[in-house]
Amino acid sequence: MSQQDDVRTRVDIRENEVGLVRQAKDFSQFLKKVQQEMKLVHCPGWQEVRSTTLVVLVFVFLFAFYLRGLDWIFSPLDHWLLSH
Repeated sequence: MSQQDDVRTRVDIRENEVGLVRQAKDFSQFLKKVQQEMKLVHCPGWQEVRSTTLVVLVFVFLFAFYLRGLDWIFSPLDHWLLSH
């Protein structure tokens, strides 16, 4: 191994160490930002959870009935097209 190769290896190792240190700093900054954002999170009360759950369930059932109606309407057409 020549002296020039030895110098390149040392430089590569130092650049990797700098990269690791930078990544650790970036990660710690990320965790600080996550902590700040978590302070802004709103936890809903029981009344809000119950009302939004009810709204979701109503719309799920309405959509299911709508799709069932479409299936009821187009199913005979589908059978007729496939039989001919």
